[in-house]
Amino acid sequence: NKFVGHFGMGFAVAYHIRENLAVELMTSIPYMVKAFYSALVYELLEQGQGLTPETVKLKQMAYFGSMSIDFSALYGKLEFYGWLIDYDFYATAGFGLVSTLETCIPKRAGCGEDVGIGRGLRTPDNPGDHYKLSGNLGGGMRFFFKDFAGLRLEIRDVVYADKAVDVDSITTAVRNNVLFIAGLAFLL
Repeated sequence: NKFVGHFGMGFAVAYHIRENLAVELMTSIPYMVKAFYSALVYELLEQGQGLTPETVKLKQMAYFGSMSIDFSALYGKLEFYGWLIDYDFYATAGFGLVSTLETCIPKRAGCGEDVGIGRGLRTPDNPGDHYKLSGNLGGGMRFFFKDFAGLRLEIRDVVYADKAVDVDSITTAVRNNVLFIAGLAFLL
């Protein structure tokens, strides 16, 4: 989203029921997801006019896991200067689980170090707010250069409802985190 960015590592396992239909389990690797605030957050804080994003929009995604259905609508083979490349374009949709970290005033119970905006991070006090059900929708392509190995490129939108309890208010939002996924694909 426009206030918080994330990068990290994960893996996925897909079982193909048919040649063009698969069930996929995807997960980020816990503690391997790094979040950062965008330049827009710092720009708003530097202006000093009391403009800040809502607290709920500063929450960071710490974990993402999903179960999805992948459907390959277009697939085939392409010869490129003597290389035979198998490819497929696919759509994916599913549901999952997201955990988040919320901002808090540093030096309070359970609050971490200042994350650069005058606030720290902590796990939400309410266990129901720590983990959230999410939906996801996306699409991508796979190119196989060998019989067993290839490249995967994907865009996936993860949507979930979130809330933040601040000192004097409660804010809610529907969060959209767009994931750009690039990785290696192996056929077993």
